[in-house]
Amino acid sequence: MTKTLTASWLLAAILGLTLALSGCGKTKPAPGKGEEAGHPAESGEETHAAEIPDEVRITAAAISEAGIATWKVQVVDLAHLLSLNGTVGYDENRLLQVAANVKGRVASIPVDLGSSVAKGQPLLVIESVDLGRAREEFLRELSAFSVSARAFERARKLVEEKAISAGEFQSREGDYLARKAGLASAERTLHLYGDDDEAIRRLRAAAASDAHTAEDGAALTLRAPFAGRVVERKVTPGALFEALQPLLTLADLSTVWVFLDVYEKDLSQLHEGLAVTLRTEAYPQETFPGKIDFLGGAIDAQTRSTRVRATVMNRSGRLRPGLFVKALVDVPRPKSESHPVVAVPQGAIQSLEGRPTVFVQKEPGVFVRHAVETGHTFEGFTEVLSGVKSGDVVVTEGSFVLKSEFAKASLAEEH
Repeated sequence: MTKTLTASWLLAAILGLTLALSGCGKTKPAPGKGEEAGHPAESGEETHAAEIPDEVRITAAAISEAGIATWKVQVVDLAHLLSLNGTVGYDENRLLQVAANVKGRVASIPVDLGSSVAKGQPLLVIESVDLGRAREEFLRELSAFSVSARAFERARKLVEEKAISAGEFQSREGDYLARKAGLASAERTLHLYGDDDEAIRRLRAAAASDAHTAEDGAALTLRAPFAGRVVERKVTPGALFEALQPLLTLADLSTVWVFLDVYEKDLSQLHEGLAVTLRTEAYPQETFPGKIDFLGGAIDAQTRSTRVRATVMNRSGRLRPGLFVKALVDVPRPKSESHPVVAVPQGAIQSLEGRPTVFVQKEPGVFVRHAVETGHTFEGFTEVLSGVKSGDVVVTEGSFVLKSEFAKASLAEEH
């Protein structure tokens, strides 16, 4: 079936596609496709197939108005650069939600949202009654241990001189060991609450010089465990918080994770360690190198794709989490593709009746639809395994207008 399209039909053709795709009308079953023994067809797609024209004829004026351009199919040696879309995320190995192991109150926050901090720099100063009690308990155990240690040392000398009985010595030794265990337990509690060895050393020194105060005993400074940037603040000065409640988030953005969407047909080409090059619309003149280090373990049932992860250096900090990127992956060439292949520009391929289709120029103004089997897509070109051959002339720009005409002709048959 052949259809002629003039310049005046162009708008109608585009409107026709919209109506056809919306499925506004009922289709007439084609013989043998959807009707048996008087029963109506169940599949609308099957009835459309017999009514869509095989070719369309377009006037020169319509071709010019639609901006239709063609490309001669040829055998090419494609560079195996797989183009993937993705988004930037945090490197979760360098992402930390800062929290305290005790409940308390935020005394001050020395850093602001977006601040860059060095390792060990103060992030928050908190006050905690529970921490104060734990420190006081440590000091009591330290004092009791000191007394028992001196008593044990005296007893050890006296028992050597047979000035006390062995039973008395064992009693003092038992008290000494119990006090030692109590002190160790109190020190472990302080470590659990956030005090490091240096803080406990200062606490011992303050106790020895009798310089410890109740105010000092309730305060704790939370410090950055690594250099990074404050990307989230969840509390304000004076706020009360519970133990293990996230207070702020620190991220090291010198490296980022980039999650790329890969269709299942391309998954076999990828493996860990492949180099990727990223480009962004935000910084079109820059490229960012990285490597694939994780392949998704499941295929999405709806999109038939999975996610792969690349780790990318981000010394400049330009790659921000959430940024859209396009990645080029230099994939190894399989032995089966070690020779030139037939390929067409990616824009030449349309979907018609649920199948990849190209429009081949049969003669000037006459275009024929060809269902094709496609392979991989590299740098804007898609491999064509069947459906066209070298020398065919296919439509690249304006193929949407031809698709519209096919759909309009099918809609006309329905009504």
